[in-house]
Amino acid sequence: MVSRFKKNKKRNSKRDIFFSIFLGVLLVLVIGFLINTNMKISRRRAELTNRITTLKQEIGILEGKREELKERISQAGSEEYLEKVARDQLNMKAPGEEVVVITKEDEEEKEEEEKEKKGWWEWIKSKF
Repeated sequence: MVSRFKKNKKRNSKRDIFFSIFLGVLLVLVIGFLINTNMKISRRRAELTNRITTLKQEIGILEGKREELKERISQAGSEEYLEKVARDQLNMKAPGEEVVVITKEDEEEKEEEEKEKKGWWEWIKSKF
């Protein structure tokens, strides 16, 4: 009977050791899984926080643009704004004003003179 008890005890101790190792490995795997999941959630939270910050900045910019557009709309009906648009975009003038036109011919003549000067200087350089 004593020998049976010792054999059972050996079997039980092997079984207990195997069960303990199995539980330990399972516990390590579960803890690793939880740590990995927690890290993924933290990364995702950081990304979403950055995205929220970016979107809040965009909202601020867009609200500023909206206010500017509202001001432009309110100005569009004023007499001064209509005169400004007529002068700038439609090339109109108010009664009693004189219009001065600057042509590009003057600019082209200046460019040609500069080319001639450079040409003369280049000619002298080429002789030496």
